[in-house]
Amino acid sequence: MPVSIRLDKESEDILKKAATGLHTTKSAAIRDAIKNYYLKILEEQQKTPWEIYESIHTYGGSGHGKRVLEGKKILKASLSKKRKKWSL
Repeated sequence: MPVSIRLDKESEDILKKAATGLHTTKSAAIRDAIKNYYLKILEEQQKTPWEIYESIHTYGGSGHGKRVLEGKKILKASLSKKRKKWSL
């Protein structure tokens, strides 16, 4: 299906360089670029909110993870320290 587009000078130069570098035609370069770009967008749209959160969240950076994982141990140590302080 023929489709025509108008490109500015800068975009046309980039397209020519890319097509030459890839040893392909400008049409094939445009088809590949559109396919790759829009497939990525469609995949992102199908992600659940949890998957999006996981992709941007870094674990263990805040320092609170240790308190969550070892809360019981930290509490026991703190209470033990207070008991020793007040005992005779």
